[in-house]
Amino acid sequence: MDKLYDTPLKAIRKKCLNCSYWSPKEVRECRAIKCPIYPYRFGRRPNEAIVDSLKQFYSENIEPGDGF
Repeated sequence: MDKLYDTPLKAIRKKCLNCSYWSPKEVRECRAIKCPIYPYRFGRRPNEAIVDSLKQFYSENIEPGDGF
């Protein structure tokens, strides 16, 4: 019997592949850093170094409408 649904990480991976026209290379080279599912694009949890890098990026690149 097939599963009725994917795990959340597998669903994220499928979404990233769909966004990049089913090319794993394009997912790997994705530049949409502000995408909420960016850290999970490989279908697994991001390691601590990736999370720290993204936190630093977000703190340095504040949106014009944020905080006002």
